[in-house]
Amino acid sequence: MMEKWIVLASSILVLVFICWKETKRKNKDRISLRQTASIVAVLALYFIAQPIRFQRKLDPSRKNSVVILTEGFEKDSLSKLRNIPLYSTEYSVVEQNKDVNFIPDLAYFVQSQPDINKINIVGDGMEQHELEVFRNHQLIFHPGPVLGLNTVHWNNTLRSGEKLVVQGSFLSKSNKTVKILLRGLNTTLDSVELKATQNFELSTTPKLLGKAIFSLVALSGRDTLAQEKIPFIVASKTPLRILILSSSPDFETKFLKSWLYGEKYALAIRTNISKNKFSTEFLNVERMNLNRLSRALLENFDILLGDMAELNRLSAADNTVIQNQVSKGMGLVVRADSVNGTGFYRKAFNIRQNRAIDQKNISLSWAGQTSKKASAPSGWALNIVPGIGEQVLVKDNKNHVFVSSKLYGKGRMIFSTVSDTYTWMLNNNSASYSAYWSHILEKAARESESLERWSISKTLPLLNSPTPILLESSVSNLPSATSGNSTLHFEQDPSQLFRWSADYWPSTTGWQIIRSANKESSWYVFDQNDWQSVRAAQKIKNTAKFISNSKTNTERAGRSIRTYTYTLPSVYFFMLFLVACGYLWVEGNWSREHRTRTFP
Repeated sequence: MMEKWIVLASSILVLVFICWKETKRKNKDRISLRQTASIVAVLALYFIAQPIRFQRKLDPSRKNSVVILTEGFEKDSLSKLRNIPLYSTEYSVVEQNKDVNFIPDLAYFVQSQPDINKINIVGDGMEQHELEVFRNHQLIFHPGPVLGLNTVHWNNTLRSGEKLVVQGSFLSKSNKTVKILLRGLNTTLDSVELKATQNFELSTTPKLLGKAIFSLVALSGRDTLAQEKIPFIVASKTPLRILILSSSPDFETKFLKSWLYGEKYALAIRTNISKNKFSTEFLNVERMNLNRLSRALLENFDILLGDMAELNRLSAADNTVIQNQVSKGMGLVVRADSVNGTGFYRKAFNIRQNRAIDQKNISLSWAGQTSKKASAPSGWALNIVPGIGEQVLVKDNKNHVFVSSKLYGKGRMIFSTVSDTYTWMLNNNSASYSAYWSHILEKAARESESLERWSISKTLPLLNSPTPILLESSVSNLPSATSGNSTLHFEQDPSQLFRWSADYWPSTTGWQIIRSANKESSWYVFDQNDWQSVRAAQKIKNTAKFISNSKTNTERAGRSIRTYTYTLPSVYFFMLFLVACGYLWVEGNWSREHRTRTFP
């Protein structure tokens, strides 16, 4: 508002000065025309600085529609959109179609054509920030089918011994069988055959550490339909320190002890052999007194693992020490072999006997893995009824829960009714045994106090495309980090002050490293040609979702907005300014020539 008054005051002063100079002029010929031209010139300058705007009604007789073509559009889909102007923001589309007009800037396009109220989007759709420009317009989406891989997901960070699980879906219009392969280390690790549209899941347990790139291949006969990269990182197992309390020297403890020792865990075992008498073993750890559970003793361990019978024998003082240490971060794994128990851990879980469980043919599933296990027959079996705040870790094919976990302060309690995992080892299924206990122990482990936690919000980060990098930091200072040769510029989340984000434009493909003062993290950048069908399917989904969510607001806006603000182009006033100045220049030269001829 202040700028308008400054421009107006300046224009008035200039106009008064010019008119005053005209009145003082000795030659009074055509003074009225000169003053008029001067007024027109000053007014033209004013309206160039302050354009004229007014409301216009939308013309109901016009269709006010355009078509915006995006990648993946089919020309057949334009048959129902004839005689409507065609546009595109993608230069490749414009080059291949002569009737399509190029839009270099969507925001300017919408502003310069305010009478357009219906936008037909044809093809794979648009990105979120592009769709925001059309927030108050009527959007009609005409997506095309995306053949091939439509969705994909895999766990790109896993611990040693964990399975790499690749899940997705494939769309095919033919009846030919499509074979999906997971390949790595020059061999086929897993495969599945599909027909038409179908979901798939492939898995393998990588026998390596560090960064690796496997591939997902789709074959139809001898034709390769797709070949995409599956990058992931295998981290070494956390060197956990575990204390086992056993009520007797049983098979479960014996096999678990051997496996933990082979996996290089630090292990202390206390086995009850008679009243107040224990046998102890120490593997990969120094000897210590285990007769009494004290705070100083439990601070040496990340996990306490015990069976219900032994935990029930503990004194009230021992239970209090365990409870305090779990609340401070130590993990507690309870092998529940009965429904009896009085400790604080027993009250947290609802255990029941269930005769409906078929113990002879039970199939357990956890973390994307399924494995059959034979159990010794008995008259009953135990399962857990999950409650509020619990996380189910292991269940069977009938959704009976056998292992569940719950937070307790900074630590985690895990209850397990599977008391005979050693049967896997007896049946030479060490892979399932290893995967099961790795999963349980990783969930129970004491959380390491990391100052930083990095993540990438995009599933498939692309070359030369903005990638949001997220940071969770316990430090309140502005983070400092680099990726490649670029410094990351962070913005703090106003509601969660420990969260920070920064947009990064990767300039190279392959593995990237985020470097900060405390940590280095790796992530992978794909080329524009990678995962094209998956990215197209995701863009279609996001575009349809945006239009669906904004439909109500658009209809409401369409009913209420009957006019639009029209700005009179400044070029008209510039032309008036040139005409007025031209007249003043011609009249001034003519007057000087006339005086020279009259008065030599």
